[in-house]
Amino acid sequence: MGAEVDNHSSQALQLLEEDRSAELDELLNDLHPVELVSVITAAPADVQDDLIKRISGLDQISELIAYGSDHIRQHALELLDEPRIAAVIRRLELDDAADVIATLSRRKQTAILRRVSPKQARQIRNLLAYDEETAGGIMTPLCLRYLPYLTADETLRDIRSRLHSEEIDPDIDLTYVYVVDENKVLQGVCSLREILTAAPDTLLSELMNEQIVSVSPEDDQEKVARMIADYDFSSLPVVSPTDNTLLGIITVDDVLDVIEDEHTEDMLKLAGTMDEDIAQSTSWSAIKSRFPWLVASWLGGLVGALLLGEFASTLEKIVALAFFMPVVFGMAGNVGSQSSTITVRGIATGEVSEHRSFGRIKKEALTGLSLGLIFGCLLAGAAFVLFRQPILSIIVGLSITITMTCASSFGAILPLFFRRFGVDPAVASGPLVTTSMDLLSITIYFTVATMLLQYW
Repeated sequence: MGAEVDNHSSQALQLLEEDRSAELDELLNDLHPVELVSVITAAPADVQDDLIKRISGLDQISELIAYGSDHIRQHALELLDEPRIAAVIRRLELDDAADVIATLSRRKQTAILRRVSPKQARQIRNLLAYDEETAGGIMTPLCLRYLPYLTADETLRDIRSRLHSEEIDPDIDLTYVYVVDENKVLQGVCSLREILTAAPDTLLSELMNEQIVSVSPEDDQEKVARMIADYDFSSLPVVSPTDNTLLGIITVDDVLDVIEDEHTEDMLKLAGTMDEDIAQSTSWSAIKSRFPWLVASWLGGLVGALLLGEFASTLEKIVALAFFMPVVFGMAGNVGSQSSTITVRGIATGEVSEHRSFGRIKKEALTGLSLGLIFGCLLAGAAFVLFRQPILSIIVGLSITITMTCASSFGAILPLFFRRFGVDPAVASGPLVTTSMDLLSITIYFTVATMLLQYW
């Protein structure tokens, strides 16, 4: 699909440049909505508005607003009047509609919700009450709910009837039927497949699984994503923590969006930036996003320079130490970053829990020690071949062994420490780990050299 999108993008830009409006309009409005999102996203920022203005189909503009980047969504909404935005909202799934409404001003939210049905407006307002990064923020209230005393045949006939009469939203998830009592309290779950294959007079109470796996609306969306992946569900019920009332469900397509968003966020944090909209961000926004981390790195480098100054006398006596500084510092930084990244990933996937923290640190320490011994021997051998100084070989070999062991351990400790105090572990990687490893390496390297200086 990538080559096809590139081809459509090039064609659209060429038609725009040649002012062939009719052909450009036809091209954009004939594209599949998913392809259209990709074409607009790939286009330069200064022509995106021109392309968006030419989209007449509601399906295309709805898809663009629902799944385009924040920048594209904002521009598309600015170009549409209130009746057209309301028409888009009516076409979107409820959770996507709530996400779009949340980006509008209070005045515009009120105006748009007046133009949709009272039922949809009420459902959207209910979703807006939850934080967008919680289960409540990504759930949809649309699901199949039936009473336990209905038979399989009655349930299927009712589903068919409501689908034909369009009483059921066409976007509703048909994978599971949620069995509730008269007070909408969740009693059990059964798959539509089980109902289809059951005897017609079988009650839902006999078919349903009462071992319900559910989440609370306040649960973090990452937890929800892990649960759906762990249990291999296509949807997950969201229930009230007080009375187990069924509030809605979270479908696997929403979880895929969560996984992508969280992965992007973690990668940006590992890089020491939060500049999410890569294609559309300005230089100034990139500077603001990266500046704090670079200040931290700059301060760390300044402290490192001061540390080197403290060991100036050692360096003057053994000038050859400078020759191996890049190797020792670089290896420590690399192994520390590896350890930190693996630990952050383990925390995100749930593989590294609090009671496994010590085991994780121990494993990384042993890994660092093993790698340190290997590279320590290699570096000691290289030092001896180059300088014929046994003490220098011992200094660099011992230093790299200790620094790699400490760096690997510290790389695991830092994310676990951050998590313990409620800070996102992803911020513990990238620039912070690199700067910390540099300071640690300088201290260890020159401390070992100073201690062994008497044997030089």
